[in-house]
Amino acid sequence: MVFELLDPRILKVLEDKDIREPTGAQSEAIPLVLAGENVLLVAPTGIGKTEAAMLPLLHKLITTPRKGIQLLYITPLRALNRDMLRRLEEFGDALGLRVAVRHGDTSQSERQRQSKHAPDILITTPETLQVMFTGKNLRAHLSNVRFVVVDEVHELANDERGAQLAVALERVAELAGEFQRIGLSATVGSHQEVAAFLGGVGRKVRIVRASVAKEMRITVQFPEVQEGDRDLAGTLQSDPQLIACMRRAKELIEGHRSTLMFVNTRDTAEALAARYHIWDEGFKIGVHHGSLSKETRMEMEDDFKSERLKGLICTSSLELGIDIGSSDFAIQYNSPRQVVRLVQRIGRAGHRVGRRTEGAIIASTPDEIAESLVVTRLALAERYEPLVVRKDPLTVLANQLVAMASAGPVPVEKAYALVRRAYPFRELPRQRFDAVLEQIAEIGLVFVDGDVYKRSGRGRKYFYDNISMIPDERTFRIRDIGTRKIVGTLDESFVISFAEPYATFITRGRSWRIVEVMDDELLVEQVKEIGSIPSWSGEDIPVPFEVAQEVGRMRGGYDRKDYRGDAAAFKALDDYLGEQGRGFPMPTDRRITIEMGKRLAILNMCFGSKVNETIAKMLSVLLSARLGESVAVTTDPYRVILDLPRDVAPATIVETLRSISASTVEGLIRLVMKNSSHTRWRFVFVAKKFGAVEKDADYRNVGFARLVEAYESTPLMQEAIDKVLWEDFDVARTVEVVRAIGAGEIDIALCGVSPIGRAGLTQSKELITPQRADHSILMALKRRLEEESLYMSCLNCGVQWRMRPKDAGKRVLCPNCGGQMIAALNGYNRDTIKLIRKKALSEEEEKEVRRLYKNASLVQSNGRRALLAFAGRGIGADTAARILSSFSEDEEDLLRDILNAEITYARTKRFWD
Repeated sequence: MVFELLDPRILKVLEDKDIREPTGAQSEAIPLVLAGENVLLVAPTGIGKTEAAMLPLLHKLITTPRKGIQLLYITPLRALNRDMLRRLEEFGDALGLRVAVRHGDTSQSERQRQSKHAPDILITTPETLQVMFTGKNLRAHLSNVRFVVVDEVHELANDERGAQLAVALERVAELAGEFQRIGLSATVGSHQEVAAFLGGVGRKVRIVRASVAKEMRITVQFPEVQEGDRDLAGTLQSDPQLIACMRRAKELIEGHRSTLMFVNTRDTAEALAARYHIWDEGFKIGVHHGSLSKETRMEMEDDFKSERLKGLICTSSLELGIDIGSSDFAIQYNSPRQVVRLVQRIGRAGHRVGRRTEGAIIASTPDEIAESLVVTRLALAERYEPLVVRKDPLTVLANQLVAMASAGPVPVEKAYALVRRAYPFRELPRQRFDAVLEQIAEIGLVFVDGDVYKRSGRGRKYFYDNISMIPDERTFRIRDIGTRKIVGTLDESFVISFAEPYATFITRGRSWRIVEVMDDELLVEQVKEIGSIPSWSGEDIPVPFEVAQEVGRMRGGYDRKDYRGDAAAFKALDDYLGEQGRGFPMPTDRRITIEMGKRLAILNMCFGSKVNETIAKMLSVLLSARLGESVAVTTDPYRVILDLPRDVAPATIVETLRSISASTVEGLIRLVMKNSSHTRWRFVFVAKKFGAVEKDADYRNVGFARLVEAYESTPLMQEAIDKVLWEDFDVARTVEVVRAIGAGEIDIALCGVSPIGRAGLTQSKELITPQRADHSILMALKRRLEEESLYMSCLNCGVQWRMRPKDAGKRVLCPNCGGQMIAALNGYNRDTIKLIRKKALSEEEEKEVRRLYKNASLVQSNGRRALLAFAGRGIGADTAARILSSFSEDEEDLLRDILNAEITYARTKRFWD
């Protein structure tokens, strides 16, 4: 047994922890690590990865003791650091080894202690490692490093943080000489690529891989709507099918000891949690995501571990190997989009060695069912998406050139050689290196003096402002006015577009009303109603090409035995495909269908998120040029939807699609991207990381056109476009698809709007949006609107009083002066009545006064109907006028128009740009 290879002191600790038998991964990895080999251990959570790496390294530390930091343990998350500190301190205390953690939350006194008396094992993040090179004592401690463990290495390998870490490890090697590298990775589809990233150029890395599929039990479920779901949908302002999914999830959570419920976005997590709390206050469920405060996240983790919570709704914030206790079941709400995400998430259930993982995917639509069935089949077949390390991210190169100069002058040749040893920069041409060095010198971050360069004063500020490669968006703290506690953060874009006094929103699974908007925080109070869902940047998970293609093949016919779904899921999918097949051509992996509606074209294409986005951008530009008017476009993994300026012949769409040739795809998409909103956001990020724009610059005040002109044909502009192409598009796959269309391997069929096309128009990612406004939803809306309290405001005498729509008659008169011009105002705009008495008005104030008179005219002519409209969220005078212009006496028509206006308001706020 491999444990016998370890020091008796370690065996004693294992015995005390009741660990007697090694797992398969440990049996294979421990001898390799003891032999000094670089090792990548690939296994799901709960397989004993950490012990497989650390037990042999602990053996080396206690059998060949030295001074200084001997072992660096690097994780991508501070939460993982806290968890790892607790786990390793148990071993350290027993073995006489000092373990410490160092990251952004570490106190100044602890930092000083580490600088004077280095721990044997230091747990840290890639960003904190950057700062450690700047201190004289810490650099000396780093020169003693013999071992580096990179936990969750797959999370770092394909982004800028990983490229930054790869260069940092080469800088450690410059100080300490060669050291042993151990990587711990979740299951990925390209182990060799991750191993190459870990090792750098010229180092061999052994791969140890643990099988996972046989340990997993997953089913795809489609809950059928029951009568009670329809009633509840009205109360919770949602769709009956979504309520059925919530009901099924609640049943599963209550039927297990401890359940993690994964969702794909933070807004979905908040929407579900808020509705559960309104539905059943006694249902012990929490919410966990990256935009909640650290204190709130730790509170949720502790409550879940101690089983004060039965369930925890979470995003990818709990995908990684944080110990969250005895979870025995995992739910994925709708498709996880990617195979590796499903394996990682379901693997959180039974997060202990030897325990089988069990979970369910609850799907809400036929498209979600099909995708979930495919992702589950691929997971059980161990067919994972490939992970590819991006070559030559120039933002990281600029950042690391400045970072290297933090310790003193740097020979240019030495810097180039060091960077090239890091795997992401293994083929970096000297010309590109020199161009980036020249650019940061022109910006003023470094001085180049012959064959040496050194950092400037501006470069020092730049370095500390840009330690992290994570994209910056300014955030606002959310402070509970009652307890004065910080409950979370909101992205600047949501605050600018939505936040005003008395507006309500959801966070921490509760609804909050804004009391005051301050410079950097919102003061809020908790309320009991459904608020708006905040938006956060960086949310969407792309569906891979391979998954979308198999969904397309399923549409052409499939065998139920190949997939793991319940009877209701298969029936719903078969009914959906059957309805399509009875009157329309079936879009598959080898057929594109183009559906024409009124000023609308839907291209059903099973090519996944990035390929569809690439084709959509090219089509939009080519059609706009052809028609002489702009063409709006939206996409999902199975469709491209064109919003046309006028009715267009189907042949025009087909000809434009066929006009794209494989040889021109990359050139065309680069041209399209130059002035695209995609590039605008990336360009500002890249400009900040190059030091051309200050870190805290407000993106609204950044002169985008001037910046583009100033940096045309420079590495900065090249990097911005390359970053967009890498993150948002898939040029290589698009070239394959375009070539297949040209060769006739993918055919094109025309038809009217079909069930599959219509699904793309009606499905919404927002829980707040019902797909069908049935009677129960409209009546619930009516009850809510009737209870809203409005500030009735007389334009004649200025008196205000409160009134609910249900108390209003056909006419509303002022109780003070008998005036008939009465405006219905909300809490947030009630003070605009004061403008009536003001003599000198600004242009904006004049607009407000005109809105007041328009508002009062609508109340005068429509009475209670107008009050119902103004009680709707986000409905001002212009929208109310459009709603009330209908002569229909049918109350449900009025309510339906109000509901649609609220949905439009929610969407525009959600997707504000």
